[in-house]
Amino acid sequence: MTTKPEEPPVIQHTSSARYKAALRSARVASPRIAAATSKPAEMPDDAMYYLSEDLMSGFGVTPDGWAIGLFSRVKGRGPEMVAAAIREGAHLLDCFDGFLPSYYEQFGFIETERVPNWTPGAPDVIFMKLASV
Repeated sequence: MTTKPEEPPVIQHTSSARYKAALRSARVASPRIAAATSKPAEMPDDAMYYLSEDLMSGFGVTPDGWAIGLFSRVKGRGPEMVAAAIREGAHLLDCFDGFLPSYYEQFGFIETERVPNWTPGAPDVIFMKLASV
């Protein structure tokens, strides 16, 4: 028996408020997403925000090209979200040390700076940029 592969998500531009509500829900549902993303209240209003039609995945891109708040509650959808963020102009990001830096390296991001976390004992903050930029 074969299974039909999942169709890529349809990703659409959305309002800041709708994105933040989806992120808030994802952070409540997943401790991993909560640990890897900023609180919705900390997200800038001038970014462009995108959500999948099912509201289970999303990201933002600031006017100066920072990918922010990338999340997915659907296992395996992350690569499509990162690729979509890059298509929408993201070429910079920051993340916490751990699994994320090596994850983003798969998409061409390289570490440019590492700073100690402002919370003692928490992972370093890693700044990355697309190598091709």
